[in-house]
Parts: sequence; structure tokens; C-alpha cells
Amino acid sequence: MRTGGSVQLDAPARSLWARLSDPRALEDALPSVDSVELLSADRFAARVQPATGLGTTPLHLEVTIADAREPEHVRLAGTGEGGEFATTFAVELDLSEHGNGTEVRWSAEAHVDGVLSSLGQRVLPAILAAQVERVLRAAADQAAQPASA
Repeated sequence: MRTGGSVQLDAPARSLWARLSDPRALEDALPSVDSVELLSADRFAARVQPATGLGTTPLHLEVTIADAREPEHVRLAGTGEGGEFATTFAVELDLSEHGNGTEVRWSAEAHVDGVLSSLGQRVLPAILAAQVERVLRAAADQAAQPASA
């Protein structure tokens, strides 16, 4: 399954890129996070419970920041397991300055096996798009805040 879109955010591209390319900063932007474990400078594991068409779905993710070119591009790739399903995914984020904000064009590809695959092509792209945009908006909100002294 593939989906994509673009969103205009009120945050500078460099600040937003820094949040999206750092596993520690991504922890605060991920929705429904129970825990995050830093595995390396560019890899982390997270326990999340995203909302799906089947309610909340506990999921263990392992995510790698596979490609990060400051301040214009980030690629996140990973795997996830939860109960009776598994997923592999990749999200490409391309950032460009627009005035005081940043436009993020994104594309995502995911393959789901097991129970969640029953949600099919009509529901999963919308769920994935909502999750990507939640992360982008949360990262932008954090990036727009002045640094604390």
C-alpha cells in the first residue's frame, strides 16, 4: 500500500528537519507512545498503540533513520509487530522553506500481514496518512517553540 501528501507547517525547515532526523526528538512526536528505547544514533524501538479501524492496536516498532540530508530530506524505515500482525514500512519526507514555514511533501509505503491486512486498501492508507501527519504536526509544534535557556 502506498499513500502520500503534503502539509504546510509553521516551523523553520532546519528546526523541523532536526526533530524528524533525531530518534530522541521523534519520541515526543510519535502518537500513542508507551515507551521508546534508543538503539543507536539513528535507530530506535518504540511501543505504541495507534488507533486503527479495529480500535487501538499495540505495536512494537523498530525504526531506522535510513537517509537524512540536512535540511531537506529524511527517510524512516522500519518493521512492526503486534499480536496477530506484522508490518514493514518506509516514509520519505521532503522539506522546503516557504516564507516562515515549511512545506513537507511525504510518501509512505507499508506492507501489512495478518489481522490488520483485513482493513484493506480502502482504510489503511487513511490510517497511515493520519499517523504521518500527526507526527509532522507534533514535530512542527516542538520545532516552533523557542529553545529553553
